[in-house]
Amino acid sequence: MWINVIPHFSQFLSELNLKGLERADAENKAERVARCLWEKYYAGEFNPNCYVKVGSYGKGTASRPPSDLDLLFLLPSDNYYRVERLVGNKQSQLLQEVKRTLLATFPRTDLRADGQVVLAPFQTYNVDVVPAFHLTDGTYITANTSDDGSWRPSNPFAEYQAITHTDSISAGKATHLLKMLKPWKRECLVEIKSISLEVLVCEFVKQWQFNDRSLFYYDWLVRDFFNFMLAYKNGWTLVPGTTEKIDLGDAWVSKCQSAYQRSLKACDYERSDWGRLAAEEWQKIFGKQFRALYPAPMAVSA
Repeated sequence: MWINVIPHFSQFLSELNLKGLERADAENKAERVARCLWEKYYAGEFNPNCYVKVGSYGKGTASRPPSDLDLLFLLPSDNYYRVERLVGNKQSQLLQEVKRTLLATFPRTDLRADGQVVLAPFQTYNVDVVPAFHLTDGTYITANTSDDGSWRPSNPFAEYQAITHTDSISAGKATHLLKMLKPWKRECLVEIKSISLEVLVCEFVKQWQFNDRSLFYYDWLVRDFFNFMLAYKNGWTLVPGTTEKIDLGDAWVSKCQSAYQRSLKACDYERSDWGRLAAEEWQKIFGKQFRALYPAPMAVSA
């Protein structure tokens, strides 16, 4: 029984892992953007400590195909006082300033200043540039242009630490589950913020009774997470390391219920070693990146 579970999920995770060239492309784009902004805000030789890769790429949970690359660019502290002296929506003016600076280097890129980021939609990655100020306690504040502008607390290290701690007690299951949920979120148009999904995954994995087991249990890992997630209908999550509360609402619930029901069927098929049927159910959740593995045909003698 369950002879296809390990091949199915090891293949799926392999398909999701970023390739070497994709990682090199991300690193190159991040540095090019940072060097452009360095010329505007700093003097002297470029220092790579002026930027931090955050989001899924920075946390090691990014998956294929490549999509977003979140980049905190750390502005010199004297710029904070300069921006504070501006009249009107100061944060919006800061984002527009960053956008104009990037346009000088990337004139053919359709740059947009939106909410808290300057979006640079390159061919392979959408680079979300977030101007930030580094505080003495190790956290950051970033520009939020909504409601006449404000400064938003950010603690990317706490977000990263929440995942790595959960991974350390579960043989990497938080990262694995997050990578698998990205195609679900994309393929099924699931309306939930990625940071909320990260918080739910960490809470689930820490209390899951099989969190020390191997890939052999990954069909149950997926099934049990969807069931766990349903309890958070109209609930909320806290962004790690901050007091920011995110309401979850219920727009995602029907997609989660559907995924749970399909995972129940897939688990039954996995138990019965009906690999093709199991894969078809998983594909309804994850899309074609979850590939069926069929046994080689038997030779027939004449």
